[in-house]
This record gives sequence, structure tokens and C-alpha cells, in this order.
Amino acid sequence: MKNKIISLFFLLALFVGINTSAQKVTVNLNVFQPLPEVSFAAFLTNPFLDSTPRILQVIMTPHGEEVIVVGKLSWRKVDEGDFTELLSFTTKPFKSRNFYNDDFSSVDGIEIDHNESNDDVLQENMKKGKPTGTYKIVIKVITTKTGEEDEDFAEIDFLNPSQTLTIIEPRVGDKLDVAGILLTWTDVPGASDFYVKANLRSSKFESLEEALQKGNPLVDENVGLRRSVNLREILKRELVGGEEVVVQVRAVIPGPGGPTVLYSDIVNFNLRGASSPVVDKGVKEFETLIIQLLDDMKRNGVDDDAYDRLQQLLLDIQNGNISFNDIKIRFDSGKQLTYAEFQEILQYLRRNPELLTSILFEEK
Repeated sequence: MKNKIISLFFLLALFVGINTSAQKVTVNLNVFQPLPEVSFAAFLTNPFLDSTPRILQVIMTPHGEEVIVVGKLSWRKVDEGDFTELLSFTTKPFKSRNFYNDDFSSVDGIEIDHNESNDDVLQENMKKGKPTGTYKIVIKVITTKTGEEDEDFAEIDFLNPSQTLTIIEPRVGDKLDVAGILLTWTDVPGASDFYVKANLRSSKFESLEEALQKGNPLVDENVGLRRSVNLREILKRELVGGEEVVVQVRAVIPGPGGPTVLYSDIVNFNLRGASSPVVDKGVKEFETLIIQLLDDMKRNGVDDDAYDRLQQLLLDIQNGNISFNDIKIRFDSGKQLTYAEFQEILQYLRRNPELLTSILFEEK
């Protein structure tokens, strides 16, 4: 009888042990406040790598159970209602424990089994140059032995960062002389360097971010601790009157976990007048060719609509509504002429006006 009782107790203990050895694991997220100004590029590439800023802790209960974690990072633009997924990942099985977002590593941490990303949305974020809107991190934990799931999420807002960097001048929409473009910005305590980046915006359909980030910038310079520069002093190439310029300043703040980067808003402004007698001469010659063509069109009785549109183009150039840089000259193949090529053709047509038969143009 005693042996039966012992055997029954052993079986009961074994049964209880089997049922309690695989418990459902629950998860909670702890977001650190105040939120750091994260290293944006590292954060967006994947916030769950050992090189990224520590922004949250994943807390699991109980520890020691075999689990798989599924994570998702989504983004919502300012003043929009829906989130768009940026990236997702699934881990390999590991023993449940508390960990930070930068604890993922193939060496001694949690290993990623596979991941996916939305490259178009990631690029849209990267072009902004700094975190904006709301980022949502969802963590789902799956207990492998039972298949049970639990999840938690955290929303991280980047709407009003505690420390800001603002361009004082120029202001959005200013019209400035080519010779003197003074750029000034607010101080950032603890900053070790300020960087200035500027570029041309070639079309109103081009976003300010796209214009700033495209190749061959006008300026991309470290100006040290100066908070005021004349762009003319650090330009990589000459400006032309009528062009639209976009500019942004970023500050680098050293820290124990690596540097923090703050970005100003992107400011766009326009340039007055032509930059040199050469450009003025080119504009005048172009106007002369249009006048000659209009005379020929009137004489030969061509389409009235084409005549009116070309005459309006001439008026817009003469009134300053269209600058020389708004006009793109292309071959039949679609290849755009450089300014030097255009000048050569212009001179040739001035010598041989009978060769000019038509001008076609598209409004941007």
C-alpha cells in the first residue's frame, strides 16, 4: 500500500510538473523617458541591433520558457490616422528573459531568424533627416511548447523634441541676393560641431527633402561651432539668379553612448537676379530667338494656340515670372543640354537663323 501511495504521489508530481513546465509567457514594454534623440539612421535600419540606441526594455514573465518573439516597427505621419509598417522580424527560439532593444546579436544575444522591410517607406523616413510623427513598436511573444501568445506595444512620439535646432535666417520664401546669403541658427548646448547642407530645388513637384538629399549638393560642410555663415563662402559651385535653394543645419552632441544628432527644419528660399553678365547675355539671346520665331510664325500663319503659348513664355521671361533655370533645353532623344552646349547652339543659330524652325516647351 505504501509503495502504491508513493507511486501515485510520484505520478501526480510528474503530471503536475509536466503541466507547469510550459507556462504562457506574458510580455510588457518599458519605454525610457525622456525619449533620447536617437541616431536616426541606425534606429530606422533596425531598432533591434546592438549598435542602435537603447530606447526600451522587453519584460517577460516567467523566465526560462522557450519562446519566439515577433516584432514590428510602424510609422504614422504627423496628423495622419493610420500606421504604415516599416519593418518586422522573427527571432529564433530562446529562453524567455528580460532584454533591451539593443541586446540582439548572433554571438551571445537573441538571434534573428528572418526579417522584412518596406524600403519605400524607409527611404521616405530617411529623406526627412530626423524622426517625425509617431513610431509604434509591437512585440509578440509565442510560447513554443503551448503555442500561446501575448503582445504589448509602445508608441514613441517625435513631435516636440525637448531640444531643438532652428534656422533663424533666411526664412521660408525669402528672396535674397546671390552675393550675400547669411545663414544663422539657434544654439544647441553641448554641441561639438554644426554641419550645413544646401542644394537646389529644380521643381515645385520635388519635396524639400528630395531636393536636399539628391547628389552634388551646393554645400555639405562642417562649420565647427559657428552659428552664422555666409553661404557664399562655402559654396561648391556658383549660384544663378532665379534658383530656389534648400538648406538644413544639423548639430552633433557627443555622448557616452555615441553622438546625438539634431536636425533643423529644411528652409527654402529664392535668389534674385542673374548671377553674371554671361547668363544675362544668354537670356537676352534666347529672348531674341523667340521674337524671331514669333515673327516667322505670324508670317507663315501657324497654329494660333502655339503662337499664344510661345508669346506667353516670352512675357514670363521678360517679367521675371520664369527664370533662365526654369527652362530646360532637350535634344529629340530626350537628353538635356548643358548650359555650355546650349550657349554653343545659341551662337550657331544667331549666325544661321534660317535653321531655327520650331521651339517646343513643356510647363512644369
